[in-house]
Order: sequence, then structure tokens, then C-alpha cells
Amino acid sequence: MKKILFALASLAFAAALNAQAPTAVPMTVNIYEESSNIPAGTAEMLATRMKAAIANSGMGATEDVTQFYLTAKSSLLEKHIIPGTPAKYFNTSELTLFVVDAFAQREFTSFTVELKGVGNSEQQAYTGSLKDFKASNPKVLAYLKDSNKKILDYYDSQYPTIITEANSLALVKKYEEALFRLSAVPQACKGYQDVITVATQIFQKYLDDQSFKALAKARAIWNAGQDSAAAAEAGVYLAQIDPNSKYYQDAVALNDEIKARVKSDIDYYRKLEARDAAWAHEEKTQSIEAWRQVGIAYGNNQKSQYYKTIW
Repeated sequence: MKKILFALASLAFAAALNAQAPTAVPMTVNIYEESSNIPAGTAEMLATRMKAAIANSGMGATEDVTQFYLTAKSSLLEKHIIPGTPAKYFNTSELTLFVVDAFAQREFTSFTVELKGVGNSEQQAYTGSLKDFKASNPKVLAYLKDSNKKILDYYDSQYPTIITEANSLALVKKYEEALFRLSAVPQACKGYQDVITVATQIFQKYLDDQSFKALAKARAIWNAGQDSAAAAEAGVYLAQIDPNSKYYQDAVALNDEIKARVKSDIDYYRKLEARDAAWAHEEKTQSIEAWRQVGIAYGNNQKSQYYKTIW
């Protein structure tokens, strides 16, 4: 059976030869209502339009945590009141867009657009001005395209440092965080093939580490019980051991030992067969994205840690 991990490098090489790398950097939107001066009821609308602007600019809009994210802050410039029944409020506000480097916790680029709004109250006029933000604004799109280029320039110059940081994290067994850092590097980066090589090595260490822990738990449970209940509980952990792990044959040996001792048919064996069938299918369909998914999942779970207010 063909192993996924051994195929990753060849898949990456083939992809590099047969397809042109995209030039879009994936980016997400994150607005802090408490510090952006944007009303809670308007923040969601504005975030949706900002995501549309990212997509319209040619960048890749995503919900996943990314190293660079787009946020905004609003401030009131002018307000005018025209007496009448009811009185009319005219507001001019400015919305500043920030591309923020989440890892360095710093502003990367910024751009300000002036917006106007009208309403029967000061709040309505202010909200109306924010609704004046358009995802098709040519100046906003030009700003995002320029930011995309600057981000690519950043990765082209910094990918060796990112690789070094990932290797350092892997040395202390922070494999998921290491893969998260590597998964942030876009395919358009000139060092992406080097990133894939390192990510593949760290991903193997991650699989081995996870499998070692699962095998240790299975052995401890089985050694303590050695009955049908222990077999079923140990089987839950054995089913977590990836066939690509160096501990898989040890898991098979323990499985055979349990099966020889416990003759009764337990749910674990049926689950094991289903899992093997599912993994056989995945080996036919899984691609180079295997390691990226581990990193992305880690990042999404750490969103509050990386996406902080910087002003």
C-alpha cells in the first residue's frame, strides 16, 4: 500500500513542474468591536464587505487563521445637523484598514478611506457612513493588491527564518505550532518547495509522536485489564495510530495479542476495519495538503492568541 508521506515530495515536485503557483495570499478579516469604534451591529456587515474586497482584489479570502489579517478602525471627522422634523444628521467618517502581521503583532500596511452617511440620529448617520464602504472601491482594491505584493516580498525574504523557527518548535515537540507557521507560507513564495520539504519531515515526527502516545495508552490499558473491556478501551487508542507511523507495526502486534486473548467479537475490530478502509481511500485522494491541515487546525484553535488589538 502506497504511503502518503513518501509521496508528498514527489507530488510537490510534480505540481511545481506542471502548474504555475498562484500569486494570491490567503487573508482573513478580524474586527475588534471594543477598540475599532465600529458598532456591534455594523461590524459583521463591514467584515463581510471587507472579505468581498479581498476576493475582488484577487487575494484569497479565507475563514482560517492567517499570519496576515485585515482589520479596521473608524473615527468621526465631521457631523452636521439640519434642523427639522425630524432633524437630519450628516456624518463624515474615515475608515482605516490595517493589514496586521499576527505573528509579529505589528501593523504591516494601512489605508484610509473617507465615508459619508445620513440619518435621523447621530448613531444612524454614523452607521450609514460605514455602510458607504464598498467592496468594489478601486482605491481599496489597489491597496489590497499592493499589500498582497508586499506580503509575498516578505515571505520571499523571510522563509528561511520561518523554516528555522519551525525546526526549533519541532525540537521541543511543538509540531502543530511548527506546521502552523509553515502553513502560513503561500504557494507563490519562491521558497515554497523548501517549506514543503521541512513540513514533510516535521509532519512525520508529528505522526510518530501521536502514534507513540496512543500506543503507550493502549498498552497500559491492556496490561492493566487483559479482558474484553480492556480490549475495547485499548482498541480506541490503537485505532488512532496512523499506518504511516513507525509505530504501526507495534500497534498491529499488540492488536494481534489482544485478539488472541479476547476471542469475543467487540466493536473495536469492526471500527478497525472501517478505519483501514477509510485510510485506503484517503491514500488515493490525499495530497500535499495533509500537513497543512494539521497546522491550520492548530491556528484556528489559537485565534485569540494571535489576533489581538494592536492599537
